[in-house]
Amino acid sequence: MLKNILYSVLWNKCPRCHKGDVFKTNNPYNLKKFDKMYETCFCCSERYEREPGYFYGAMYVSYGLMVGWFVITWATNTFIVEASTEAYLIFLSVTVVFFTPLTFRISRLLWMNMFTKYDKTKG
Repeated sequence: MLKNILYSVLWNKCPRCHKGDVFKTNNPYNLKKFDKMYETCFCCSERYEREPGYFYGAMYVSYGLMVGWFVITWATNTFIVEASTEAYLIFLSVTVVFFTPLTFRISRLLWMNMFTKYDKTKG
């Protein structure tokens, strides 16, 4: 089950059939199109946004991912690197901005995978 979720999230694939793409471009750093999604899967017709506001829950997933990143960087800085507070905050700010498009996509794909199970008979 975990490998199905990881496959869908890492390769931008439909959580139901693993054939169709969810986002219109595979590059999360194409800032003009990083948030553009297909409405349905071209292979199994899975509707990605089930209802208006469906992806509000993905904001909580994104929050959790960023809190995890903050904890990892804080622990690394505190126990290994020991950089100044200013250097740490600059590093943290730059990485948060850099990871924002990626986090946006990962959180939406994880959210969809929480409610849609892989079905190898689809597609």
